Amino acid sequence: MKEISPALRSFILTLPSVPFLEALLLLHGAPGQIWTAEAIAQRLYLQSLGQADTIVRELAARGFCACTPGGHVLYQPADAALHALIAELSREYPHRLIEITKLVHG
Repeated sequence: MKEISPALRSFILTLPSVPFLEALLLLHGAPGQIWTAEAIAQRLYLQSLGQADTIVRELAARGFCACTPGGHVLYQPADAALHALIAELSREYPHRLIEITKLVHG
C-alpha cells in the first residue's frame, strides 16, 4: 500500500479531532444536503449537541462548509484544492483508519 501523500498528511495534522474529521467526511459524502448540528450529532453518535455545535462552527470557520441563514451547514469547500484534499481523505480513511486517527491525535 502506498504512503499517504505529503499534502494529505499535512492536512490531517491540522484537523482538531476525529469527530471533526468524521463530520467533514459526512458532509462531503452528501453534497447539497443541509445539516443541522443535531443531525450531525445523531449520525456520529456524539455525546452532546454542544460538541456538534462546536464542530459545525469550526467547519464553517475553516472554509469546509457554508452556513444557511438558519444556522445549518452544507458541504461547500472554499476552493477546489481544499475539495481535492477532502476527497482524497474520504478515499483513504476507510483503508487507513488507524493510521489517520493516530495522526489526528498526534
